[in-house]
Formats: sequence, C-alpha cells, structure tokens
Amino acid sequence: MAGMQGELVVNANESIETRGLKPFLRFLIPSLIGVVLFLVPFPTEDGVTILFGIYSDWMQQTFGTILLDVVVWVTVVGALSGTYYVLAKPEGWKEAHPFLYAISECTPGWLLLRVVGAVFGLMVLFEVGPEVVRLDDTGKAMFNDVGIGFTIVLFPACFLMPLLTEFGAMEFFGTFVAPAFRKLFLLPGRSAIDATASFISSSNIGVLVTGQQYRRGFYTGREAAVIATNFSVVSLPFALVIADVSGIAHMFFPWYVTAIVACIVCAIITPRMPPLSNIAHTYKDGVDRSHEHDAPADEPLLLRSYDTAIISAAKAPNPPELARSGSLMFVEQLFGVTGPMMALATMAAILAFHSVVGEWISAPIGWILAFFEVEQSTRVGIGFVFGFIDQFIPAVIAGDLQSDAIRFILAGLSLCQLIYMSETGLVMLRVGLPINAWQLFLVFIIRTVIVVPILVLAAMWLF
Repeated sequence: MAGMQGELVVNANESIETRGLKPFLRFLIPSLIGVVLFLVPFPTEDGVTILFGIYSDWMQQTFGTILLDVVVWVTVVGALSGTYYVLAKPEGWKEAHPFLYAISECTPGWLLLRVVGAVFGLMVLFEVGPEVVRLDDTGKAMFNDVGIGFTIVLFPACFLMPLLTEFGAMEFFGTFVAPAFRKLFLLPGRSAIDATASFISSSNIGVLVTGQQYRRGFYTGREAAVIATNFSVVSLPFALVIADVSGIAHMFFPWYVTAIVACIVCAIITPRMPPLSNIAHTYKDGVDRSHEHDAPADEPLLLRSYDTAIISAAKAPNPPELARSGSLMFVEQLFGVTGPMMALATMAAILAFHSVVGEWISAPIGWILAFFEVEQSTRVGIGFVFGFIDQFIPAVIAGDLQSDAIRFILAGLSLCQLIYMSETGLVMLRVGLPINAWQLFLVFIIRTVIVVPILVLAAMWLF
C-alpha cells in the first residue's frame, strides 16, 4: 500500500511523506495543543472547565473594570467605520486595505444595527438616556454578560482554532466517525470537531469554524447550515451558568443529559426537513476540497485516519498566513457583530421584560399554557418566544418562577433552541453561510416543537 511505503501521491505533481518523525510531529504538536486548549476538561475550585474557560475567567477578573469600555468603544468604531463605508462607497479596499475593509464593510441594514448598538452602549457606559436601556436586566446585562463574553471568546477562537482545524485533528477524528455522522446527521465526519468545539468550548467558536470550512470548500452549503444550526450548542461551562440563573443547579446532571438528548434528536430530524433540506448541496464557488486530504480507501481505518491527518498537516498554512487570516477574521467579527449583537439583545430584553409588546407576541403560547394550568403562563410564554432573540431570556424568566418543572423546561429551551439572533444567529449570518434570517426563524420554530415534548416528558418524570 502507498501509505506503507512512506509517502502518498496526492496528485500527479505532488507526493507527501507520511512516515517519519517530522510529518508526525507536524501533525501531533499543533493538534495536541488545540485539543488541550479547547477540548480537555480540567478540575477547578468551582467545578470542571477547560483551559479556555480558565482564560475567560482570568480575563474577567483581571480586566473586568475596562472590558465594558472596550466593548462599547468597539461598537462606536464599528458604527463610524460602517457609516463611512456605506456613504463613501470606497473602491478597492478589499484588495488594497483588507483590514479596513474587514472592519467597515456592511450593508445599510447592518449599519443601522451597528449604530443602534453603539448608541445603547454609550447610554450604558455614561448612564445617560432612557433608564429602560440601562437597567440590570436590559442594557447592563447584555453588555456585561453577552458583549464581554463574546469579545473574550473571539480572540482565541480566531487565532488558536486553526490548531484543531488545519493540522489534521479534524481529519483524524472525522475519519473514525464519518459513517455514523453521515448516516445519522447527513454530515461528513470532520463536522464532529465542530460539534465538540461548540459543546465544550463555545457555540460561537463552532460557528466560526463552520464558516471557515464552508468558505474553503470542505462543506457544502447545506452541510454548513446543518452544522451551524444543530451543533452550535451552548458550551458546558455556560450551561452551568444557565442552570444557576434558572434555579435548577441542583438538577444539573439530569437536565443537561435531557437537553443533549433533545439536541441530538433535532440534529437527526431537521436536516431532513425544509428549510435545511432545501439549501443547495453545493460548494462555495463550486470548489470541492472535501476529499483533498483523503488517504487511500483500502487502508485499515486507523492507518487511513493517520495518513489523512498527515496530508492535512503537510498542507497547513505557515504561521504568517495563519496570523493574517486570524487577524482578518477577528476584526471582521469584532466590529461587524458586536454592535448588532448588542442592539438586538438589548431591544429583546426591553420588549420581553418592560413592554406589553412581549405579552402580545407571546399571547398564543400563553393561552396554550394557561389551558394546561401552567403558572404565570403569560410570562412563561415570553420565554418560549423570545429565546429566538436572546438565550438568556428563558433562563431569566425561569429564575423568577416557583415550579421546578417549568424552570427545568425553560432552562432547557435556553440550551436547546440554539438560534439566538443576538449572538450565534448573527454570527451565522455574518460568516456568510447560505442561510437567511427567515430560514433561521423556521429552524428555531422546528427545534422548539421538537424539544418541548422531550423537556416536558423529562420534567413530568423527574418532578
């Protein structure tokens, strides 16, 4: 076999050495660092987390007094630069000034959200303007929790995730699970790394990885949309926060297991239904690189996984290229997403908690819940509906309720609905996946319909 002879012929003009210490270390060292950073759990005084979580906690403790300022001024710069781009329409920036283009490029609709986010941020920072924007459960909560959390996550996600995605880890593990992932979820095996990165590290990291892989031709549009809308699960450390806010920390293990089961059921069903099944099963720009790193199919599974990983590592970009691409992704997401994220999250909290609009929108759900004699049905209905805008809203509502069963269900929605337009939903749109806001809303509805019966049955059994 070619693999046993020490090299693989990748194409007519290229062969790659697969045996020996050098190719092994090029695969092992970066991949191992990536696994340790993002996937390996470590015990701490507060429980189990990952190095990524420890870094996040350290950032908040060390720079907590200035992080709000950073987030607010990021939204202001994003609004100003976007305004110039939309009004002046500068030509040639993408090639001549790629960083300015990444910071500024937006449509009028995205610009409006940038401006609103910046205005809200200045109100929160300087404590001016309508009080409803600056309350502890509206602007302050969103900028301090969602905004700071996103900013902290983004930096290592853009610069360090290539250790997992570029040097063979995705190919090595993906080759093992490919049959199961293809059969259950209609996905390639390499998507298992996306799922794991979201599950343990951060849902935003998973979306960024998926967008990158789609743009490079490793996923089709349908595969990328399925992965982003089904495997960008709230991370394990953040799930602990949701459980604590919802008042069900004492039931964490059965609640978390129930939520994961519900998410797996969604991931099996939704790819086979519109709108996801209607997304074109084609590669971006018609470039298919999904088999570029494949080893010979007649090799034993372990050897094929290893050779596939070695091929990927050999073709990985050099450090300057990784630094440049990571920098571009970082500024594009930081200035392009933070403002719109804060605008939507703050407006959603105002509508949900301090407006009759929230009650009107969620009234049909409230009537159904009232029929089943659910306590505070109107308020619980708000949690069902407004999870589409922000994942915190169901959890915050749950924390105010007396019923353990209803708190269990609402906390599960915070974890399982997955399409949060104030965060992961915006990132999905911003990274260029072939899915629009209406399709995301339909997926949100389908996921809600699927997970609610599972959560209700589990709550009935437990309580």
